[in-house]
Amino acid sequence: MPDRRFEHAAELAELGLSPPDEETMHFLWQIVDEGVLGASRHVELCNELILHLVNSGAEGAKRAKLVASFIARTRGHDTPVIGNNLDLLLAGLENLGPNDQRNVLRQRVAESKDATSKRKTALVDAAVRHLSASSAIMAFDYSSTVAAILIEASRARPDLLVVVPESRAIAGGARYLEDFLPHQMNVRFLPDAAIEYGLEICDAALFGVETLRSDGSFLNTIGSRMIARLAGEMGIEVYAATDIMKLDRRSYRGHRPEPSIRRYDDVLKAGLNIAGIDDADTSAPELEVIPARLTTGIMTEFGVVPPSAIWSLGREIFNRGDMT
Repeated sequence: MPDRRFEHAAELAELGLSPPDEETMHFLWQIVDEGVLGASRHVELCNELILHLVNSGAEGAKRAKLVASFIARTRGHDTPVIGNNLDLLLAGLENLGPNDQRNVLRQRVAESKDATSKRKTALVDAAVRHLSASSAIMAFDYSSTVAAILIEASRARPDLLVVVPESRAIAGGARYLEDFLPHQMNVRFLPDAAIEYGLEICDAALFGVETLRSDGSFLNTIGSRMIARLAGEMGIEVYAATDIMKLDRRSYRGHRPEPSIRRYDDVLKAGLNIAGIDDADTSAPELEVIPARLTTGIMTEFGVVPPSAIWSLGREIFNRGDMT
């Protein structure tokens, strides 16, 4: 749903607080309204937003808590890594004085950024090794992790072909081109109606992950499940690339909600001068579940593992506290 950032302004007004400043609204446009794409990038932007608010004055910590709750309920509904990260940043902050809040938060943001960078480097290295024999890979919908993998893979193998279908859901293909073309990569940019044709020239399909579940299934942009199913029928390997921090630990308890529904008016109705167009319903999910059975492997910072291994890997990593 576009322009959700204004809902936060309305919530502040109901509490008798002044409107969010322009910088906060810009952050929310990038995160909640997805002015930029990629869950990993949104985590980074959340860190920057919380720092901005805590540094903004006496109400900073209160505003940071409120905006964190708003982001977790909206952008984080299907992407728990965002809410998990915010919870870790803000834990116990209200019990500290303003100066200590700023100091502790700066330290936590720095530590979070360093840990995330190390995990991403390990993930990219493992994925590039695993894909070294691939000559053509399909990348559907934008993921900064997938982009990093394919840029490194193309450096190791300059003749690698990357097939990018454009998804009209959020124009993720165009975002890939912004990353790939400066590196002079070999890219085939196709309409999403040509996905089957594109798969015919690939030996692997690679997805980012919004949410990883304990059973090895994952959530990604609509269209992903169709591609995974087609790829399997065509004998093409299917991989998802994700930091284990995206594992929804609630899924161990059976918490596996259906993806939220949004309207695609801006995507589908723009420029159409048709009588009654406002009455056409464009509601559909933004994300969908790709079941473990359709996935060859999950690429993580701990290596490439079969989907069935996520259950025990997640238990081991989170129980020993490595990710927190």
